[in-house]
Amino acid sequence: MPKKRIGLLLLLFWAFLPLLSAQQPTKPNPSPGPSFEPSPLPTEDSVLVTLVLKHQQDKNLPEIRRILEAQGFWDIFPPKDCRVLSWTLAMGLGHVVVLQVPVSSIRRLNLAVENGAWGAFNTEFYLSYDYKAIWQEYIERREAARDDRN
Repeated sequence: MPKKRIGLLLLLFWAFLPLLSAQQPTKPNPSPGPSFEPSPLPTEDSVLVTLVLKHQQDKNLPEIRRILEAQGFWDIFPPKDCRVLSWTLAMGLGHVVVLQVPVSSIRRLNLAVENGAWGAFNTEFYLSYDYKAIWQEYIERREAARDDRN
């Protein structure tokens, strides 16, 4: 049980750390293929989704790459209207991708993963939200209350 908690804490740490210090590329990708320029933020009808693509440990990297290419993963993921906020590789776990997704595109995201990643990765989706502003406000109120008591 403690190992699961430690693993979950590490996963959450790695998933949300990039949100605190994310940097977007400033130059467009000169080669054909996906653009790495920051896309406009989706409307307020969007959610954050943390996607964990766990390495299937019975496959080595060349096998995983072959499966992803054969299924067209890189052509369909991420869907065009989803914004990648962070993409982290956690050694021993796999890829942890945080996306901002318009609510109307949740199905498209799910299909892209099902059609492109299954067979190479075990997948997990977590609806998430940016907690940083809430945390900062709480700390400020807590410190103000402590100052009032003294």
